[in-house]
Amino acid sequence: MPMLEAAAGAAAGAGTSLFGYNRTNFIYDRKMRQETEYQIMEFRIRQAELWREDVRDIIGLTSVKMDTYLVVNAVQLGFCVMAFCEGRLAAGSPTWLIGAHTLSLAGAFMYLLMSVWLAMHASVTAKSYEVRLLTQLVRLPVPTWSQLEGARTYASSFEKVDPKQMFRVPFAMGTQESVLASSTANSGTNNPQPEGAPMVQPGGFVGSQPAHSLGGPAPVAG
Repeated sequence: MPMLEAAAGAAAGAGTSLFGYNRTNFIYDRKMRQETEYQIMEFRIRQAELWREDVRDIIGLTSVKMDTYLVVNAVQLGFCVMAFCEGRLAAGSPTWLIGAHTLSLAGAFMYLLMSVWLAMHASVTAKSYEVRLLTQLVRLPVPTWSQLEGARTYASSFEKVDPKQMFRVPFAMGTQESVLASSTANSGTNNPQPEGAPMVQPGGFVGSQPAHSLGGPAPVAG
């Protein structure tokens, strides 16, 4: 009897130690996964900020060009007005020369006036489209509450782990992935995972759906 009691006590102590060891690993892995998810969210926000800067730079190039054209054409338009007022031909000039002179100044005035108006219109249109892009299409992917909740794991989720994984002996029973693969091979084909059940993560642990896919595109639409 003393030997049986000693053996039972040793088995209970070993089981408690193994349970605590695997539970500690579970908590550590879930914490690392949560930090990874939050870091991915931060990276995507920074990526979206770069996209917004690109939009501002591209639209700003158009605005700068149109402003430059506007200044130059406005000066040339002023020259046309001065030529109309003070650039009269000398008395006795042929009629055809006066007509050609007047026609040339009128044509230049109309083209320069149209260029000034179109430059202003292009600048306003570019700014309007920039506002539309920044407010409707290229938005910061701020995570929602469901995404933040999906990145966390309750410690009680360890209770859903397979008993083989709860009491896995380090080194003797192989890695956590091999234990998970053997458990899945024994019961996974006949017992499909029900809809809404916690998802088994790499390492044999059960948790919620990840908030972000590591390789998926970042959401940009607001």
